[in-house]
Amino acid sequence: MKAGRIIYLLSLSLLLGCVQTTITNLTPHRMPRNKTGFYPVEMIWTSNQTALRRETVKPVVLVGTNAYPMRRTQLLTNRWETLVPIGMKANGLRYRIKVNWKFNAIPVPQPNSQLSREFLLQVDN
Repeated sequence: MKAGRIIYLLSLSLLLGCVQTTITNLTPHRMPRNKTGFYPVEMIWTSNQTALRRETVKPVVLVGTNAYPMRRTQLLTNRWETLVPIGMKANGLRYRIKVNWKFNAIPVPQPNSQLSREFLLQVDN
């Protein structure tokens, strides 16, 4: 009976101690075509990892083999944005968001990353 309680407490502590990271895409699914050919991609990234080194967070938008670095917005620390090009003849863009970061570990900080599902941005003529 005592062993059962110990196993229960250990499994509960593992469950409560899980690290969760979330990418929330804020970009609309459709946008009107603009003259510049550049379209904003925005996202919020959250993590409950206590060992996270916040200054190392570096998200990018992946379009095929191209990576477009995102920059942090001025007012929020977990919101990021960038502009991606869409050709004048293209009707849409398939992209993913990847977030790279480091967390404190012994003997040196370790890298980690998260990749979103594929998103589609359609451009209306």
